This record gives sequence, C-alpha cells and structure tokens, in this order.
Amino acid sequence: GDDFVILRSKACLRVKRFLLQDEACKLLPSERVNNCLKKRISKDKGVIVKYNSVTKAACYSNLQACGSVWNCPVCAAKISEQRRSELKQGIARHRKNGGYVYLLTLTNSHHFGDNLVQLMEGQKKALKYLWSDRKSKEYFAEIGKVGHITANEVTHGKNGWHPHMHILMFFDEAVDIKELQTFISKYWQHCCKKAKLKKPSLDHGCDITDGSFADRYVSKWGLEEEMTKGHIKKGREGGNTPFDLLRLSEGGCEESGRLFQKYSAAYKGKRQLSWSKGLKKLLLVEEVTDQAAAESEDDDSIEEQELAMEIWRLILIYKARGELLKVFELDKFDGGNRFDMLITDLAERYVIDYRDKLMRDADLISVRAEYLQQLETS
Repeated sequence: GDDFVILRSKACLRVKRFLLQDEACKLLPSERVNNCLKKRISKDKGVIVKYNSVTKAACYSNLQACGSVWNCPVCAAKISEQRRSELKQGIARHRKNGGYVYLLTLTNSHHFGDNLVQLMEGQKKALKYLWSDRKSKEYFAEIGKVGHITANEVTHGKNGWHPHMHILMFFDEAVDIKELQTFISKYWQHCCKKAKLKKPSLDHGCDITDGSFADRYVSKWGLEEEMTKGHIKKGREGGNTPFDLLRLSEGGCEESGRLFQKYSAAYKGKRQLSWSKGLKKLLLVEEVTDQAAAESEDDDSIEEQELAMEIWRLILIYKARGELLKVFELDKFDGGNRFDMLITDLAERYVIDYRDKLMRDADLISVRAEYLQQLETS
C-alpha cells in the first residue's frame, strides 16, 4: 500500500545520501567525513541498529558523526532539519508577539573564473556595512527592525560560483516592501562597491518578499532541494548545488569533483546559519551546535540488533550502510527476511572476491617465478 511506498522511497533517499557520503570521502581523504558513521564511539560494543516503531525508521548507534553541514550529506540532512525547526519556532514566536518577517535575498555580479573565497569574503564585508553603517542603522531602527537570520548558500553554473544570502528580517510592525526594496537595493550597491565587489544591478542584487515567501523558504530550507528531491531536481538556471556537484562526481565527472573540493575548502569552518546578536534569546530559541545536532539520537528508538565487527566490515567494504537500514525497515513492515539475506549475500560475495584475489596473486607469483627462471637460464 501507500505506507510501504512512502517507507521505501524515504529509505532509498537515505541509501543515496550514504553513497554520496562515500563519494565525499573519496574527494576529501583528510577530512572528518571519512570516519562519519563508520568508526565506533565505544570499542566495547558493536554497531547498534535501533528502530522507532512509530516513525518506522531505523538508525545506527555507537558510531561517530562528523557534524559537517558542508561536506557530509548524511550529517547535513540532520543538521538542516534542526535548523529548520529553529527557524519555524523563531518565526512563530515573533508573529505571536505581533511581529512581521520578510525574506531578503542578496547577491552581487560575478563571472566565470571569479575566486569563490574572495567572493564570499567580499559579500561578508558588504553585509557588515549594510547592518552597521550609520545611515542604514538609523533607517532600520526607524522602521522597527529587531533582528535578522542569514543563510549562506552557493551554486555553480555557466557564470562560475554564485554565493548568495537568504536573510529573514524581523520587524516589530508591517513595512512598505517597495520602499524597503528601494532603500536596500541602492544601499547594497554602495556596500558592494565599498567591499570592492562587482556592483550588482538594482534589479538583481536584492529581492524582498513578504511573510508567505518566508514560510515557503523555511519549509524547504536547508534540506535544500538536494536533501529531498535532489536526485531529480537541479539548481536554478542550470546551476548546480554542492551536492549536485558531488552527485555528478559520483557519476564520473572529474571536474565536478574538483569543484566540490574547492567549495569544501572555501566553506570550512563557516556557519550555514547566523542569527543577529540577541535574536535567539529574544525568541527563546535554544543554542544547538552542528555537532550536537548531528550526534542527536531519536529518544524513542529502541536497540534491536548489535552487529559483530566482522559483519560491519563487510557492510563498509560493499558500501551497504544505507541498504542495511532499508531492508531492516522493510522487514519490520512486512515480516520479511531481507536483512539476513543481505548479510549472507555480502559474506558470499566476500568469499568469491577473496578466492579471486588469491587466484590472481597465485598467477602473479607463477608469472614472476617463470620470469626469474628465464633470467637465470638466459
């Protein structure tokens, strides 16, 4: 029925995230993502499979999490869900207090070959000027701005890197969007020039929309399309999101892999979401780090199975972490035997691969011995 289809499609998305994480490990061999959901936390226990009978979802326990929202598709999904819930909570409380929220998008002109790090540094400076210059500060205070939340995003397309910011602006009262757009568009041009960035056009540098757009943005935020329907959706106007690049690299595109490496280096240590000073406290939103969000476990999940390390090694060798959780969930749904069958299949594959390797090694030894013999007799 429908429940089975939904369960299976969610499980398939998670399988894809695990495989994408494997691709990230290949591209970033010295980053923490290489240990993520592979190495154990406690050596005294095996890898635990837990299950929540209400959500019908399985997960692993006693495994390290890298906590990287930029490099790791698996951690990014968990962290983004945490951030999305914080945004929803903050907006709801602000509106309950009689406030208004608007969505501001800022970018600047960029061209193919522009350096991503320089673009980001320039935008960071320009944004600082926008909030802290005396003229703009006075204007925002006058119309009742109480704070803002900035989300950093990037795509890559025919004009190269396109870093941009989506900003939720919180006001005490309703504002005239047209007037606000006119002020910010002109002032953003001034800030970009001051930060030595290419000046954006009045039409494209800044965009402001009302609360309903803010809600729509938050409902998809961070799970970013690539976290939900990323395997079929693309970034706008032919641009690729970072995990699109990872997906293309997985499909054999070396250039996309190199671009993902550049993106990873540029965003290392950066915050995906920044709240203006005092806003979290004002809206009673708790402070949760990326690492804590990635490591958080479902309190309602129950330990079902402890995997011996020999079995876990097989799962890692054959990149079956996502597949194992999927078959576990499906078995729970219909009482099937896919879990045991998968492990048996992996063990048999290992025996065949090991035997083939021994035979290849034996052939090499025999060829080498023959070669040495020929040398001796020549």
